[in-house]
Amino acid sequence: MKFDEIKLRPLDEEKMNAMQQKMDNLAKPVKGLGRLEELADHLAGIYRTTDFDLTPRKCLVFAADNGVVHEGVSASPQKITAIQAVNMMKGHTTVAALAKAFKCDLQVYDIGIKIDLNFPLVKVHKIRHETEDMLHKPAMLIAEAREAVQYGFDMGVKAFEEGNQVIATGELGMGNTTAASAIIAALLNKTAAEVVGRGSNISDERLKHKIDVVNRSLERANLKKIKSPDPLIVLSEVGALELGAMAGAMLSAGVMNKPVLLDGFLSYSAALLANSIKPGVVNYMIPTHKSKEQGSRIVLDALGLDPYIDINMCVGEGSGAMMLLPWLDGVKAMLTNMNTLQEMDFNFIP
Repeated sequence: MKFDEIKLRPLDEEKMNAMQQKMDNLAKPVKGLGRLEELADHLAGIYRTTDFDLTPRKCLVFAADNGVVHEGVSASPQKITAIQAVNMMKGHTTVAALAKAFKCDLQVYDIGIKIDLNFPLVKVHKIRHETEDMLHKPAMLIAEAREAVQYGFDMGVKAFEEGNQVIATGELGMGNTTAASAIIAALLNKTAAEVVGRGSNISDERLKHKIDVVNRSLERANLKKIKSPDPLIVLSEVGALELGAMAGAMLSAGVMNKPVLLDGFLSYSAALLANSIKPGVVNYMIPTHKSKEQGSRIVLDALGLDPYIDINMCVGEGSGAMMLLPWLDGVKAMLTNMNTLQEMDFNFIP
């Protein structure tokens, strides 16, 4: 199945209305559960039923290195990508700890780390060893951009076919907030200054440099102020392999009628990319938390997404997505265990 040949179904509004009626009939004040009811309605529309399972689930983390890191746009050294890929599968990173706590399977996929890890727990599909420096040349070939999206799509479909009811997407790649900012600026016709943030907590001076790198990269690629640019060209010129793969995994949710949990800013860029490839796939995305990165509000507004949680997280990896898993469990528990108004027992009252 090719990611760009898929057909999407709209959300099932009949089932969404049925879910809201079901929620209204539970033994609680009408609309008393606030955005948990909104989440339940959304899930019913995605699954096309009011009786769905939310386990098992899996977080897919795509890892690759980015050539633009050599321009000094990150406060973290490039070797952190490789180190954290191994640490993650050993269970020692933020997303790994949270995934274990909230009973979510986790898998790291090496699609472009500069070195070869030779660590069996990391799945390897090496498209290339690091992207090019997008300031000076396209980050990757269009064929490589397509391969990244297709691989993420295939891994997402595989996760669902294995029985997972929910997937989340995560990433590892030093310098990838620069690529994410460039993707968003190109697809939304924004300036670098509007979308570029501090990423790995860089200084004011380095932030100015990062904005300049994004601006000049967009100029080199002739992507400034182009209306509706081809998303695969944007990905190949100024993108990142891991962001392309994340977009592919998001597309898989749409074709499988299952939800995908977004993370923060990096996943927003992938979500924008995915929805540019296949408009409407955003309907299958669950926005989990609000990233504090500069351009977050711009891209979330463009996608019509309103994250459920705002706790100032900015780790990445898919860690923010894990924080919504208790909400999912809460929705399922209430639907399973709460009485309806008709089922309430008044017999013990004299």
